[in-house]
Amino acid sequence: MSSTPRLPRGLVPLLVVSGCVLLVSWGLAEGVWLSNLHNGLLGLSFSLVGAYVLLQRRDHPVGRLMLAAGAVAAVMFWGRQLGHTGGDRWAAWLGVWPIATSIGLVTLAVLTFPDGRLPSPRWRPVVAVVVALAVVCSTLSLLWPVEYDSAGIAVAHPLTSSTPTWVDAVWSALAHPAYTAFQLLWPVAIWARWRSASGWVRRQLAWLLLAAAGAALVLVTGLVGWGTPTPGLIAVTTVPVAAGLAVVHGRHAAAYAALTWMSRRGPEQDDLPTDLARATSEALGAPVVLWLGSETSLRPVGVWPPTPDDPAPLTELPPTSRRIALDDDRVGALTVDRAEVTPAEGRILDDLAAQAALVLQHLTLGELVEQERLAGHLEGLTPREREVLGLMAEGLSNSAICERLHLSVKTVEPVVGSVFAKLRLHQQPDTNRRVLAVLAYLRSDDVRVEQP
Repeated sequence: MSSTPRLPRGLVPLLVVSGCVLLVSWGLAEGVWLSNLHNGLLGLSFSLVGAYVLLQRRDHPVGRLMLAAGAVAAVMFWGRQLGHTGGDRWAAWLGVWPIATSIGLVTLAVLTFPDGRLPSPRWRPVVAVVVALAVVCSTLSLLWPVEYDSAGIAVAHPLTSSTPTWVDAVWSALAHPAYTAFQLLWPVAIWARWRSASGWVRRQLAWLLLAAAGAALVLVTGLVGWGTPTPGLIAVTTVPVAAGLAVVHGRHAAAYAALTWMSRRGPEQDDLPTDLARATSEALGAPVVLWLGSETSLRPVGVWPPTPDDPAPLTELPPTSRRIALDDDRVGALTVDRAEVTPAEGRILDDLAAQAALVLQHLTLGELVEQERLAGHLEGLTPREREVLGLMAEGLSNSAICERLHLSVKTVEPVVGSVFAKLRLHQQPDTNRRVLAVLAYLRSDDVRVEQP
C-alpha cells in the first residue's frame, strides 16, 4: 500500500504568507488606521517568521504556531480596516472575534519556545486551560458583539444586534482577566524554562527576552511621552523576528558547538565521555547517556545532566539512540531521553555518535594501555619518549614539539613512532591514535610524565 504523498516542502507556508500579504495590502488600501496597524505588522512578521522556521526545521511546533498566529492577525487587520470604515459586516466580524484565538496561539508558542516542547509535563494542564479559555472567549465573541466597542468597529454584528445580560456578565468576568493571565504566563514560562535550561537554550531565551525588553521600553516611552501604546504595539513585531532567529540559528549554533566540542575542550578537562554527553544534551535539549559494554548489557560511562545514581545497565536500545560498533567484544550506544527526534536532530545525533565511537575507542585503549603498563611496556619508554609524550598531551603538534625542544622534524617523528610502537597502538583508518593513546596514557593514575 502506497503512503499518502506529502505536499512539496514549503508550499503551505508559502500559501499562508501569500494570503497574509494579500490581506494586509487590501486592508492598507482602506487607509492607515494607527490603532490597527500593529495587527497588520504582526500578521506579516508572524507569518514570515513562522514560514522561515518551517522551511529550516520542517514541522517545528513553534513554526506552526507562529504561522497560524500570523494568519489570524492578518485576517483581523483586514476585517477591522473594512469595519472601521463602515464596510462589510462579515469582514468586520472576522476582525473581532478571533482576538482570543490570536492571544492563545501566541501563548502556546511562548510556552513551547524554543524547541517545541513544554518546560515540563506539569505544564500540560496549563495548556488545557489556555485552549479552553481561548475557545470559550472566541465563541462568545463569534456569537455576540461583546468586543465591538473596544475594537472600534462601527458596523453591526452580522448574527445579533445586542448582547444578553448573562453573556455580558460572563464576558466581563472571563475574557479580559483571561487575556491578562495569558500574557502573565509568558514571562513565567520563560523563567521556568530558563531555570531548567543551560547552554544554547538559555542563549535562545536571552534573544527573546532582549527583544521583549526593547518592545516594553518603547511601549512605556509611548505611554509616558505621547499617551499612546501604539509605538509599543508596533515594536512588538520585532519579538517574533527574534524568536524565529533564535529557534533556527540558535539551534544551528548549538549543533555546531556540539559537533566541535572536542576542539573546544580545555587541557584541564579529562572526562571525554561526560563532555560528549553534555555536548549532545545541549544540542538536542534532552538528557543523554553514553554507554559501553557488550551486546547484552551496557553500562553508563558518560551522563548529562549529572544524576545522584548511575542509570541501570541497558539491555535494549530505545528508538532515540545510536548503536556504536567497536570490535568483536565491545559495543557502545548514545541514547537521548526523548520520545522522538526530528530528521535534522537525527543527523546531528549520527554525527555525534561517530565522535562517540572515538571516545569509546579511547576508553578501550585506556584498558589496553593499562595492560601494557602492567606488562612493563610503559616503563620501557626512554626519557626522551616520555618528554615527547608529555608535550603531545599538552596538544602540541610534531612541529611545535620541534620548536619547544629545538629539535628537527626528522628527530621528533621517529620518537613519536617509537612511542606508538611500544604501546602497541597501530594506525587504524577510523581512529586518531595520537589523541586517543595520549589521553588514555595520561588517564592512568600510576603514570607520571616527565616535563622538560
